[in-house]
Amino acid sequence: MSSPIPPSSATELYQTIHATCIKFFKSVSRNPENPKVIDIEAVKAVRTSDFIQTFGHRFMVSHHPEYQTPVTLDTLIGQLGVVSPLLNLWDMEIEDIFIDEGRRKALVRSTVELQAEGQDKPVIKNDMVWILDLTDDGGKVRKAIEFEDSMAADAFKKTLVLIGL
Repeated sequence: MSSPIPPSSATELYQTIHATCIKFFKSVSRNPENPKVIDIEAVKAVRTSDFIQTFGHRFMVSHHPEYQTPVTLDTLIGQLGVVSPLLNLWDMEIEDIFIDEGRRKALVRSTVELQAEGQDKPVIKNDMVWILDLTDDGGKVRKAIEFEDSMAADAFKKTLVLIGL
């Protein structure tokens, strides 16, 4: 996974938040050594026990019930456990990280390449923007709001339907 580096003038807190953002995305990225399994301990290590993930954009969410329920840490782990074995590819790249130290927030633009199991399936590239709300020390994420390219998400869901999901 490639990611931008923090500026040389970054404070210790900035560097911590930056590193946490990278860990957040690495924790749900494919491990080439064991590509069908998510590292659950890495997922837990970078999120608080009361972690919540929600989705935007409001209009899209209002028309798609599957995006309306916040995702807890336990729900996320369960979803990852079900979906990861069905994927050939889910490679995440961080395009940019913007950090607000005072508010302990980060805005991260990422791209994920997804491919359902089966080499004949298309690779779908989804651009995403995340707003991360971090702990006071910047070491864990307590809340995430995910904004995704809904057309890319729908295209990928169609490839999953073809394999019976």
